[in-house]
Amino acid sequence: MLRDLLSYCRTRPAIHQVEMHPDLTQQRLLRYCSGENIAVTAFSPLGADSYIPLDMARADERVMEDPVITAIGRTHGKTAAQVLLRWAVQRGTVPIPKSQDPAHLGENLAIHGFTLADAEMERIDALDRHRRFNDPAEFGEKAFNTFYPIFD
Repeated sequence: MLRDLLSYCRTRPAIHQVEMHPDLTQQRLLRYCSGENIAVTAFSPLGADSYIPLDMARADERVMEDPVITAIGRTHGKTAAQVLLRWAVQRGTVPIPKSQDPAHLGENLAIHGFTLADAEMERIDALDRHRRFNDPAEFGEKAFNTFYPIFD
């Protein structure tokens, strides 16, 4: 859809906001946007957590409890959320995690004092399951009582 848009738009998009986390890395989209000089904002960078209360994800899908993520966190003395946000930043995306908790907000900001090694980045990339939690057809109905399918 982005390629189609670029074929006729008068004003090129500067940024593309999409769901992106280790369960849905969207490597090809990220590569395409980079080649088109379009920045990528990654929403839901912590994965399933926001979708569990909506029955759109299961508790066992929490990437913040994945052994790969927690092991990398222990190596750096960081939380799983910090590892996930650092991974997102090192990939060149702008992650936008949701939080209302002041402690979590501070934790989310404390991701610039360490760097993930290439091997750690690859281990996280390998978690990709092409698992989309925010399908607008499903999310729109559950959250807003609006049906809007775009992935079928």
